[in-house]
Amino acid sequence: HEAAGDRLPAFVLVGHKCDLVDERAVSAEEAGHLAATLGMAFVETSAHSNLNVELAFQTLAGGIQQALVQGILAPHQGCDGVRLIPNQSHRQPLAGRKPRERCQC
Repeated sequence: HEAAGDRLPAFVLVGHKCDLVDERAVSAEEAGHLAATLGMAFVETSAHSNLNVELAFQTLAGGIQQALVQGILAPHQGCDGVRLIPNQSHRQPLAGRKPRERCQC
């Protein structure tokens, strides 16, 4: 495994529709290995069951924020950077929808 400092700060490989287990074309292990090889984070998501959607955005925003603090990235003129604001609306899946099988993320 690479150290956190070896990761690309503003890239996240996002696998989507991980709730559709029978239609999976790429294993989580294969995608995770690709992300590690490329030096980026990996998150599997399902918008249908609201699994890891916020985590994907938080991971990307956190990487950008860290890169700005470390001087790896410079904000555009007039931009103060990125602020992470904790989610205060712990959303549940839409009414009437039950989450499908949880992903092994």
